[in-house]
Amino acid sequence: MIKPLTFLLALALTSCNNPIKDKITDGEKSNEKVISPEESTVHDLPKDLNEISGITFLNDSVLLAIQDEEGILFYYNINQNKIIKKQTFADNDDYEDLVIAGNDIYTITSKGLIHQIKDFESEKPVIKSFKTPFSSKNDIEGLAYDAKKHRLLIAPKEAGLDKDKTTKEIYAFDLKTMTLQSAPVYTIHLAEIEAQFKGDALEESSKKFLKALGNQNMSKVFRSSALTINEKTGETYILSAINGLILVLTPEGVLKKLIQLSGPEYKQPEGIAFSPMGKLYISNEGGKSGIGNIIELQHEN
Repeated sequence: MIKPLTFLLALALTSCNNPIKDKITDGEKSNEKVISPEESTVHDLPKDLNEISGITFLNDSVLLAIQDEEGILFYYNINQNKIIKKQTFADNDDYEDLVIAGNDIYTITSKGLIHQIKDFESEKPVIKSFKTPFSSKNDIEGLAYDAKKHRLLIAPKEAGLDKDKTTKEIYAFDLKTMTLQSAPVYTIHLAEIEAQFKGDALEESSKKFLKALGNQNMSKVFRSSALTINEKTGETYILSAINGLILVLTPEGVLKKLIQLSGPEYKQPEGIAFSPMGKLYISNEGGKSGIGNIIELQHEN
């Protein structure tokens, strides 16, 4: 089922009638530009993908999806709105994301275990597994392919290897040596994100959300749930299910922009990917409704 959705890009909603704003950070200067609401398209998913946790594109019509519990690749035709193929690659586990890199597919679990599905489109693809220093305490959720440097980017939901709770890190897994670089390639300072929201509606909503959880720690305002790279700009887009945020980093790792997702269809945003044509998509787990979805955003680079 496809239906239109109003996609709100916002960081400060002081009233329902105010313009929708997208704050952009340029060094120490913070500028604002007004972005009008745009129509997006929602693709409701079949029951097999209620727990969808990651997406990547094979071509403009077909994406590959993974769900939390099963080692199965789901080939989903976005135009026909149906699963056209299933491919088992491993036993059941907590799978969080996947990405295509050349002829291979890589998946990752919450404990940081990487599966390589080599020549995935061949009749007999070879499956290899690679352990990383991560554990369940890091709660890995995001995986992306950096084609220019031939590496995987990995985003922990919780603290990184240094256990610093004031930052969020992005790590690199070198596909030449098949090893993880111990030092993060990008470090996101949560104070820098929070500083954008002082006095804004988002700060107040975050406080209410955290209070409901019995957690007064505002560092929980952003928790990485997926990431992808915009091949046209080289920018890294990092998704946070909590508060429905997308953080955009320049190729140098500088915070450029924050985008807020607004609308009931963003139930639990857990996957993000650009299509080959440059369209931005977000996948959501089914949540209480039991119906997952994939949302095509009207996005400008």
